[in-house]
Amino acid sequence: MSKKVKQVRLGEGESPLEVKLRRKGKITDYATGKSVDDKPEEQVRQLFEKKLVEEYDYSKGQIDIEFMVQKGSQKIGPADIVVFRDNRKTLDNIHILIETKRKERKDGLDQLKSYSISPSQEFAVWFNGKEIVYLQKLAKAPYFREIPDIPKKGETLEDVGLYRKKDLTPATELKSVFETCHNYIYANEGLLKEKVFNEVLKLIFIKMVDEKSASPKCEFRITDREKEEIEEGKKNAFTERILDLFDRVKREYGDVFDPNEKINLRPVSIAFVVSQLQKYTLIDTPADVKGTAFQTFVYAHERGERGEFFTPYPILELGVKILNPKDNESILDPACGSGGFLVRSMIHVWKGIDNRRSDLRDTTRLDMKIRYAHTYIRGIDINPDLAKVSKMHMILYDDGHTGIFEANSLDPFEKINELALRARAGEIKPGSFDMVMTNPPFGTRGKVTDKTILEQFELGHKWKRDKKTGEWAKTDELLDGQVPDILFIERCLQFLTEGGRMAIVLPDGDLNNTTLEYVRAFIRQHAIVFAVISLPGETFIPHGAGTKASLVFLRKFERKKLEEAVSRDPAVFMGICTKIGYDIRGRTVIKRNKKGEYVNDKGEVVEKREDAATDTDTPEIVANFDEFRKKHDIDF
Repeated sequence: MSKKVKQVRLGEGESPLEVKLRRKGKITDYATGKSVDDKPEEQVRQLFEKKLVEEYDYSKGQIDIEFMVQKGSQKIGPADIVVFRDNRKTLDNIHILIETKRKERKDGLDQLKSYSISPSQEFAVWFNGKEIVYLQKLAKAPYFREIPDIPKKGETLEDVGLYRKKDLTPATELKSVFETCHNYIYANEGLLKEKVFNEVLKLIFIKMVDEKSASPKCEFRITDREKEEIEEGKKNAFTERILDLFDRVKREYGDVFDPNEKINLRPVSIAFVVSQLQKYTLIDTPADVKGTAFQTFVYAHERGERGEFFTPYPILELGVKILNPKDNESILDPACGSGGFLVRSMIHVWKGIDNRRSDLRDTTRLDMKIRYAHTYIRGIDINPDLAKVSKMHMILYDDGHTGIFEANSLDPFEKINELALRARAGEIKPGSFDMVMTNPPFGTRGKVTDKTILEQFELGHKWKRDKKTGEWAKTDELLDGQVPDILFIERCLQFLTEGGRMAIVLPDGDLNNTTLEYVRAFIRQHAIVFAVISLPGETFIPHGAGTKASLVFLRKFERKKLEEAVSRDPAVFMGICTKIGYDIRGRTVIKRNKKGEYVNDKGEVVEKREDAATDTDTPEIVANFDEFRKKHDIDF
């Protein structure tokens, strides 16, 4: 790139001219344009201001911050956010009062109520980024009561929950919404963290099924009256609607839910989650918004117990764009986790269909996409919860979930195939996939010691080096145990067709340690390594691991073709990824030039933050590999 680019962390809604302010510990307020201190509680306020404008339709001109509330000459205090009825910003024109706190803070509710003295004020909100309370202001005791949500601009409280599909709004962000739902259930139901996650997952499924139904009316909704009745212990139509929807979910997704499965939440908790999600359309919410939220939600609940560290988005993009799957190529991830490689592969192929077949009708292209997703995508995970999560992830992008099932990918093939057929995921046989992409569990903490598994693998045996020839060969003696990442190398090659290609995340020890030279010898006996990309040390730290790793690309050949290929051109593409798009704390790093302006991958200035590129060098690595591929006539 011709323009020098540096890393600067940005907050939501930040202006392209904020570099100087950021260096001084300041940011520009989203709604008012005022300069404010960049503190944790400020990030929460900016998030809610953006929601007020983009989800509730209030104008920036109706919003003020640090508005001084006073009674006569007595100053009561500055309100964090005030929404006025129109652009007249006076005490007697307040519509909604909002108090925001940083995530660790639980106080402020009494303060919010004490500030609510304007006779024109109808509503109040307390929000700390992961918990939320909506209040209606009353004329007499108890003066406040909780409600499902505040109304959008031009609506009343009676309109909340009476949604039709056309009324739903794409979410500007979902991470805090999912977190808020989790925290409410965790605090009120006494369930373990994993159980909470599963209950939220059920309700997301219900939401998706309702959105995809033919009815113009929403069934996934709750009104203020229904919420009141539930809190009073009365039966009403809300509970019946949600249970009917879950019955439909179990019918439509019998491969995900058992017919006897139930929602293990009290009606009041179900009502809360529905109130948080009901105004959004998950279908029309941008893919990056729901994908990021879903992945973050998964990371927080399912990470790292056996070394299964989730694959960050830039690494998924590297794997998919370098392997470049086509719409007639089958793909497998044998340790699919939350389905990242499968989702990115599906989207990559779908974009190719749109680009190459623009002559076809939209409905025809849609049929091609759905057929591809159901026919060519397969995923396996040993963790039943993660298999379910992966299915949900695919469903958020409109499917491919039927090819995902629970199994141990290191088990004998007969057992894997039996489980695949039982799950109606099709046959899973050796040598049947054009492509494998995976980030297997790795680390020394969880060695595989089961002899019935180890005996299937050459790498489950001890190896010996011939002192004369220097060649490595497998012995008949089984190892006492082997780390799963090494066994996954062999199993992935077994899954591949002749000429099939593979991307696998491996700890650098597999590539460098002298004690593992036999592993590299095994790889050379069965495949060509055509690319290795070293990943930054912080790649997996925000997601629960500090393991230094690389992304390794292989192509499988039988011995004769392998020798021919090596003799023809043994070149290997070596890439070093130094910028992953986020910092060590997982905060997004956006690409900007030295003037502080947003830029895209080409270094061109763009006006909006959402049009700017994440500051990662993965696009340059992909472009360099494309040149390498053409130069060395790599035929895919």
